Amino acid sequence: MLDYIDRLVFSTANDAIKHELGLSDATIGLLGGTSFALLYAVMVIPFALVADRGFAARLASAGIAIWSIATALVGRAHGVAGIACGRIGVGLGQAAFSPTSSSLTAAYSTEASRATAFSVTYGISTLGYVIGLAGGGWMVGHLGWRKTFILLGLAGLPVALLMALFVREPQAASGGLQPGSWRELLANRDLRDLLLYGLTSQIVNYGITLWSVSFYMRSFGLSAAQAGLWFGLGIGLAYMAGSFAGGPLAERMTRGRGMGGILRFAFWAYLLAQPLGVVQMATHSLALSLTMLVGTATISSLAVGPAYGAVPSVVPPERRATASALFSLACNAAGIAIGPPLFGWISDLLTPHFGEGALRVSLLVASILSFWPAVHLFVLQRRLNAGSGASRPALENVLR
Repeated sequence: MLDYIDRLVFSTANDAIKHELGLSDATIGLLGGTSFALLYAVMVIPFALVADRGFAARLASAGIAIWSIATALVGRAHGVAGIACGRIGVGLGQAAFSPTSSSLTAAYSTEASRATAFSVTYGISTLGYVIGLAGGGWMVGHLGWRKTFILLGLAGLPVALLMALFVREPQAASGGLQPGSWRELLANRDLRDLLLYGLTSQIVNYGITLWSVSFYMRSFGLSAAQAGLWFGLGIGLAYMAGSFAGGPLAERMTRGRGMGGILRFAFWAYLLAQPLGVVQMATHSLALSLTMLVGTATISSLAVGPAYGAVPSVVPPERRATASALFSLACNAAGIAIGPPLFGWISDLLTPHFGEGALRVSLLVASILSFWPAVHLFVLQRRLNAGSGASRPALENVLR
């Protein structure tokens, strides 16, 4: 939950930071997204390799402490360089946390219950959307963006301490990645399709999420507090409901059909949600836009638990954290590095023609591109259901 709070609260402060420092949308996108991804992209794999050798819980607690301190330091920054350094620190901390938390979840669940386990984990984490966006928007409006970052950052330090004291390390799997294992891991077609799904979906998702508060402010005249509240509550509660329901529903509806059946469910859930997202950005009715926001988030998040749970299920136990790190690299590092600055740049490009409406057009482009990830889920579930998945032997050895 805390990772989403400190990752997404930046979006509630976009316009406040932009006006105080006189920045463009593209620069804000680079600070909110690309700066976060710099050390995340470099360190997520090394941290995962360490986690696979029996240090997952300790790395996770250290990661929480690092990104919490870095978030607080953003509030003390007085220029672009200071904010960028703070966001880089947030990325470093979350690089330690993301693959290790996935490895811990996988270690304490079985393949049969893994979709549900990841649904519950992700469902709880989506409280970060509510707090980071709705709560963050209120805090920015009433306390200013600097105090918001300081308070939310410092709130994570007690959690880091509690995790270090009470979360036990799972037994380390033997082996680890040996020379040549990287080629074998990346040759796994099922994992590659999951990586492509994660990459494409999160470029769009982070682009939309980190610009949506500004979208509602510019397109509907809402304040930061109002936009953060409506968007944060809408997407946070919807993601929470869909995430909690997705894993159990997929397992119940596809019982006996294995991972192929679960991912077929994920494909249809993700695909059916996307037309609602197009309407959300295209309409000039605030009520309809928020309704479509809730519909899109609820239905698409049904796919989260099954897709995330599939990653450690298509590789052997000793590669879970590494496979999860690759997925995190695709989703978080690449997604947040590319999405926000890309759609901020498109907004800047279109501003001479559309004025304040340029951001709407930019996010409409993002909504149309959101159909692309469904292609990768379709290919993967079709191959698994045909019984020719490249990782099928690995699946037989997942349970310890």
